[in-house]
Amino acid sequence: MPFDYDVDLVILGAGCAGLSLASKLADAGSPLRVVALEARSEYVDDRSWCFWRPEHHDLSHLVSKSWSSWTFAGADGRTSTRSVSGLYYHYVRGSDFYADALRRVAASTSISIRPGVHVTAVEQVPNGVRIDTDSGAVIARWVVDTRPQVLPAMLYQCFAGTEIEVDAPLPFDVDEVGLMTGMRSGADGLGFTYILPLSRTRAVIEWTRFSAVPLPHAEMVARLDAVLANLGLGSARVLRHERGVLPMGRPDVVSDPVPGVVRAGMGGGALRPTSGYAFLRIQAWAERCAQQLQEGRAPIGHPAEPWDRREMDRIFLQAVRAHPEKTADYFLALASRVPPERLVRFLSDQATPGDYARIIASLPLLPFLAQLPRRPELFHAAGQQAL
Repeated sequence: MPFDYDVDLVILGAGCAGLSLASKLADAGSPLRVVALEARSEYVDDRSWCFWRPEHHDLSHLVSKSWSSWTFAGADGRTSTRSVSGLYYHYVRGSDFYADALRRVAASTSISIRPGVHVTAVEQVPNGVRIDTDSGAVIARWVVDTRPQVLPAMLYQCFAGTEIEVDAPLPFDVDEVGLMTGMRSGADGLGFTYILPLSRTRAVIEWTRFSAVPLPHAEMVARLDAVLANLGLGSARVLRHERGVLPMGRPDVVSDPVPGVVRAGMGGGALRPTSGYAFLRIQAWAERCAQQLQEGRAPIGHPAEPWDRREMDRIFLQAVRAHPEKTADYFLALASRVPPERLVRFLSDQATPGDYARIIASLPLLPFLAQLPRRPELFHAAGQQAL
């Protein structure tokens, strides 16, 4: 006799990964009974997701703004502005993504989102998984856990950002992205400013830090305020805020804590260690996972990184950690010496062996050769200090 589950699938967390999976199942007309449990009570415009793609693509309906060129710049004045014919850097506003996904899920009769629900325990039970919450328990056949985790990492990418609006034209080129500008590195890490010009008078500006230990959020905000003041934007109208701590480089093995539970999203390997990009990786995973479920099979987590990509990322992050004072030089070398189409393929998980060779040739040899042996002692759990 088949076991009588409350639902077929529980998705823990309905952020980018959880909503992506739920909406893809809804689009497919899945008959599976699915519920996504989300701690937040409402969705606000708290995220920006960006990626490279041609002008027109399957996610075009979500894109608010696109740019055909992007700039790397050091605090010492060194600058490299690059572009690739036919390729654009696209910006997806968090509120647009949430609204689109929630609309698609609402069209399904078997899939639902339950906001304001806090999970208190997840445990294996005979034939399934029990999820205890502050609004009752649910028994599911499968669980996909997309909730964020505090993970040990080699480095942390911390950022504090704001969307601002001014009356006069902005003091930078609004036709290109400031991908990594004002780069300044020292013994305590690399800091830079990320600029997404949305119009001549509106922009998203983030101050970002790569370091072995994350900075407290209050200090990040103070650094962002200093950046805005330096740009003459200290009195700009603030429309919204963003913040985050991204673990860059993590241990090879992250086990699923409960049988029947798979991890996905940021806590499950969605983040590209060297760049912080995750949006397209999440979309690809959600498509594969939804297909598995449609075929009656168990959900899957993110695939393991290919050996060449994993090793390139590891060696680069270890070199950055070993020589933080040289990090700005490393990124400027990549920006100026690597053809932009090769660098974009590397950042977008599409690098060829030739791309890897060109990237290696652009960087100083000895600091990176020194990182060939594995250094597991670099992993630590300092992420809690930034929360």
